[in-house]
Amino acid sequence: MKQLVINTSSSLFFTRIGLLPHLLRRFKIITTYKIYQEVKDGIDIGYRDAQILMQYFEDKKIEIFKAESTLKICNNFNIKETDASIIALAQEKNCFLASEDKQIEKICLITQTSITNTAILIYLLWQKNDFNDERVFLLLDLLLKNGYNKEICLKIKEKIIRGDKNV
Repeated sequence: MKQLVINTSSSLFFTRIGLLPHLLRRFKIITTYKIYQEVKDGIDIGYRDAQILMQYFEDKKIEIFKAESTLKICNNFNIKETDASIIALAQEKNCFLASEDKQIEKICLITQTSITNTAILIYLLWQKNDFNDERVFLLLDLLLKNGYNKEICLKIKEKIIRGDKNV
């Protein structure tokens, strides 16, 4: 089973629209202790999304790994350790990183680290026939209601309308 590294922003979108159970059928979801700590901090603040996400950690459905090259990436790109840790983990595990963060996306492009986002993962599940057109539109609309990037959602909707199963 392929692995997928998640960060806080993507994981919260996953919980808000109910995407995690579907992703777990296709991916082994992993992250770093830094992300786990952010989720714990969210619980302390009272965020319901964080409480839902924590259950996946407690049930061992999301595994936590240490990324060895975190500090190197942190220093090379002058980013916080949390962001560096997930980039490093995706590189070390040679898998995709799911993130909505533009700075992380740019660093991944520079370092040739595979990156995706929530909308693309929904599209992937549609390609694999896990979701029908109606379900995809519903999920994309839910993303939009939760503040997701409108342009990305519209591009995915256009691909679905055309029946375009190519990335």
